[in-house]
Amino acid sequence: MKKMKKFLAMMLAMAMVLGMSLTTFAAGEPKITVSNVPAGATVKYEKIAEAEPTTPLGWSLVDGITLSNNVTLEALAAVAGGNTDAAVGTINSKQTVAQAIQNIGLTETATVTGTTAEIAGVTPGLYVIEVQATGYTFTRMLAYVAWNDDNTAAVNNTPVQAKGAPDQVNKEITAVEGEDHTSVSAGDIVPFTVSAKYPYLAQTVANPVFTITDTVTGGTLQADSVVVTIGGVTAGATDVTVTPTQTGFTAVFDYDITKASQDVDITYNVVVSEGVDPLTNRVSSEISSINGGDPTKTESMVISPKVTATVEKVDGNNAALPGAEFTLYTKASQAEATHAVVGGKMVAVGDVAEGATVTAYVKAVGSAQATAYNDDQTKALTTFTGLDAQKEYWVAETKAPNGYSLNDAAYALTGAVITAGTPTVEPIDGKPVLVTRNDVKSNFTVNSGAAIVNTTLSSLPSTGGIGTTIFTIGGCAIMIIAAGLYFSLRRKTAK
Repeated sequence: MKKMKKFLAMMLAMAMVLGMSLTTFAAGEPKITVSNVPAGATVKYEKIAEAEPTTPLGWSLVDGITLSNNVTLEALAAVAGGNTDAAVGTINSKQTVAQAIQNIGLTETATVTGTTAEIAGVTPGLYVIEVQATGYTFTRMLAYVAWNDDNTAAVNNTPVQAKGAPDQVNKEITAVEGEDHTSVSAGDIVPFTVSAKYPYLAQTVANPVFTITDTVTGGTLQADSVVVTIGGVTAGATDVTVTPTQTGFTAVFDYDITKASQDVDITYNVVVSEGVDPLTNRVSSEISSINGGDPTKTESMVISPKVTATVEKVDGNNAALPGAEFTLYTKASQAEATHAVVGGKMVAVGDVAEGATVTAYVKAVGSAQATAYNDDQTKALTTFTGLDAQKEYWVAETKAPNGYSLNDAAYALTGAVITAGTPTVEPIDGKPVLVTRNDVKSNFTVNSGAAIVNTTLSSLPSTGGIGTTIFTIGGCAIMIIAAGLYFSLRRKTAK
């Protein structure tokens, strides 16, 4: 019986201990949780000050820690908003704090899971935290773990939001009205959007720089179309200075740390130039290095090509036939159309019969082009260049070679394919550039790639009759007789 009582007493004691420990087990040990951590990042930290309730200041520096730039612990503790700002990770925006923690060595590594890092087993005091990730700029943070009267952590979790943003500037074509402009042609108005994150630059950075520069080839920038927004709000002259030219623009931002991490968008239009060159739009950004080194530079590029269409001309014997002229037409509204495709033929708008079925209304693109021999004179060709693979075109013969009848058929251009590019890092001019390269997979074909045939003009048929010959002979005879009589009468009159 005594053994039973001892056993029950021991079990009761264990239950009491377990019950008292439940809240501790449930809460876990105090920690700092850092959010906004990009994939693959490393999070370093160092405890620089600890609670010292017996002193007037309440803090003391950890052994071996010296604040940077001759900042004292008293000055650090006196920062306006101190503990409150530190608790939410915003104290790093204060210049005194940024100076104090600038050069402190960070020897500890936090555990990163997904987009969160955890510093476990923390005790009251101040912690310097830095997120390190390739392609990002992060400023150092100062986190504050509050304490209770017994010098234990007052809260189980101290949340901190990492202060940083991607360095990479991005460029894309803005799709409108179903046109993505993966291919272009002269006169097209292509809308672009440049996007970036407003960078975090510590208050220790002298003359902070944030600049975006855009360069256009194969087109002309519409200077009055450039609009800059920061955090969805149109930027003013005090936020950014934009200098546009026909070949691009430069946007120099008046750095404001309160805008850090906000979305920066620059929209504008480019008019595609004549010629075969693709539309190439290249943008670069320059951000001050937080470590005092060379500025961080990134670039992005979008390339939209043009395609071609080649017409081959032969005679009835399948021999190369130069000298024909073809005109290119593109689909147009009825109001602006010059011609219409009716029954497979090109008809002037004014000549379209009432009630006729119109396949498409079109207008001419440029002037007519003649077919000519290729280098080895085996083919007679003409090539239309600078075309948009996503538009509808037709060609029609508008002048036949001498001695041949006009081929009046209208031929639709078919088969052009553009492969839409995906942003891929490429080495260009020795630099990594994020390139969206839209590639030509195939050009347009005419008449399914077959040559277009001309036939010779037909001669007037002969009926076997005498025709006009007799009348010609009679007329000549009458003229001769009349001339003889005229001179005979003149001689008689003279006598």
